[in-house]
Amino acid sequence: TTGKEYAIAAMTNSTAFVDVSDPLAPIYLGRIDTQGTSTSFWRDVKIYQNHAFIVSEAGGHGMQVFSLAQLATVSSPPVTFAETAFYGTFGNCHNIVINEDSGFAYGVGSNTASGGLHVIDISNPTSPVIAGLFGTEGYTHDAQVVNYIGPDADYVGAEIAFACNENDIAIVDVSDKTDMQTISNATYPSAFYTHQGWLTEDHRYFIANDELDEINGTGNTRSCLLYTSPSPRDLSTS
Repeated sequence: TTGKEYAIAAMTNSTAFVDVSDPLAPIYLGRIDTQGTSTSFWRDVKIYQNHAFIVSEAGGHGMQVFSLAQLATVSSPPVTFAETAFYGTFGNCHNIVINEDSGFAYGVGSNTASGGLHVIDISNPTSPVIAGLFGTEGYTHDAQVVNYIGPDADYVGAEIAFACNENDIAIVDVSDKTDMQTISNATYPSAFYTHQGWLTEDHRYFIANDELDEINGTGNTRSCLLYTSPSPRDLSTS
């Protein structure tokens, strides 16, 4: 509503909010402190419907929900904000993934579901509710979840998770949160730690990278290109 641009910085002990509308004169508006008392180098933030959703690997942190509308009301910065809502069904959590088209958040690398997908209904951002757990493929380090529009007719319109699971990429149909199903697992030569990835805009390719390949004898760091047609069940790697 203000047209201002904000930077949200995940800190070791808090989440900081900075007005960067004037890049030559940024204004530190304030922060929301971490849940609990411990700090962590791992904290992640995603945005949905004008709310920030914050997770951390700090023990017992859960998910903080913060209404960004508060940023427009700060008159004497910096201030210490209070969280707007809290979700405590998991404790520590490495990353949070949000599919803005479906209104679901996915905690990954938490202390639940073997570190897999912990699905939360955030259609009402201040009243998050658990929707399902998927731990069949083990620990998920990072993911992208989309309503699939790619070339595979079998899955067009389905909600699909592309999960980077350390030693492979797990493609999971998460449309039914009570019965999520693995579609495919894909790997690549000399996989050391499948770290993260992202789909092209047309969902035809998923581009992943490895955190440890260049320090384990592969030379330069590489990207892995996965083709999602004719079927995610038959992914090819290049």
